[in-house]
Formats: sequence, C-alpha cells, structure tokens
Amino acid sequence: MKKRSNVYMILAFGLILMLMCALLPGLGYSKYITQTTVANEVQYNNTLAESFKLLDVPAVQQEDGSYEQDTSSDAQPTSGFSYKLIPGITLPAAPYIEITGKTEIPAYLYIEVDNDGPVELTFDSSWTELSGVTGKNGGTVFVYDDGEALTGDDPDAVLTVQTFTVDELDKIPTTDEGEVKVYAYMIQKVGEATAEQAFTDAPAP
Repeated sequence: MKKRSNVYMILAFGLILMLMCALLPGLGYSKYITQTTVANEVQYNNTLAESFKLLDVPAVQQEDGSYEQDTSSDAQPTSGFSYKLIPGITLPAAPYIEITGKTEIPAYLYIEVDNDGPVELTFDSSWTELSGVTGKNGGTVFVYDDGEALTGDDPDAVLTVQTFTVDELDKIPTTDEGEVKVYAYMIQKVGEATAEQAFTDAPAP
C-alpha cells in the first residue's frame, strides 16, 4: 500500500510534524471482505469506516516568534506543519484522528510515533503504549482505549480522538533539527486476536 503525505521543508533549527494514516485489513474474516485504503483521500471505499483522517490544528506564528492555534473562521485543519524551535515557547501542535461512519466491523485504533527531534510529547490518557511491539515504520506504537475494538453503525457519526501535545520547549537554546512522524492505523479485529496480535500480524502499509 502506498503512503501519501505532504512534504514540508525543515526550517533552520526547526521541527517538522508529519501525519500519515492507513487502514489495514486483518488476516481474513469470513463475514467481511476488507479493502486496504489510504486515509486523507477524497474517496473511500472500504468496510471499516466511511473516512479516516489524521489531522492537526492550524497554527500561526506571532511577531515574537511564538505560535498560537489559528482560530479564524476560515482556518482549516492541516496534515502536517513545520515549526521553528524557539527556546521556552510552547508549540500548539495537537494531532487528532477523525473517523466518520465507523461500521460494525470491530477494529483496533493505533498511532505510531517516530520522534527524532528535541521535543517531549504528552499523550492523551486514552492511549496505551504497546510494549515490545515494533512499529511498521520503526516508531513507538500506542493503542486506543486499552485495546478495545471500535464498532459502530451510524454512517453520520463522527469520532474525534486526541493524540498528544508538545511540552514547553527547554529554555536552553538548541541547534537540533528533527521530525515527529505520526502514523494512524485502523486494523480489523479477527476472531479473538488481541490488539498486539492484530498489529503485529498486519502487513506494513
């Protein structure tokens, strides 16, 4: 499966936040035929959800170099952002998952975070790290809601799931650059497979 992502140029002493999503099928389910799709595309044709997106709040840089969330009426969510790392400021990055029309097929929800930048992240309490599980892209894997599979039957229902925020930057100047790459996965639960088993058995996107 091909990944699509917006590519952003890293600014000097900067941090780039990249967001990517994938829907992965389980290892076969006699009742359902799942299809693999890439999230953030306009058209969806799958059985896990009507749409599955990993987004971030829009941000604007202030005159003093700090950032604030863009609350203007025409502000649109982004799929990644590039920040200058200025000592002592707080970056308003707050990625979230948006799922519309989750079907009745049980599926686990995951995020994988590959953080090679000089920032610390605080995760929402709804996420639990899967110890001993290797991410499809080499990052750390977290599962949503203690590994409870998501189900639904309302095509208009929208589930919004917060992921993490970025801690205040150290006041000691840094010359480091880096990336925080975030991947979101929804993987069908097959039989009694646990969240760990489902993620491990699923192919890389």
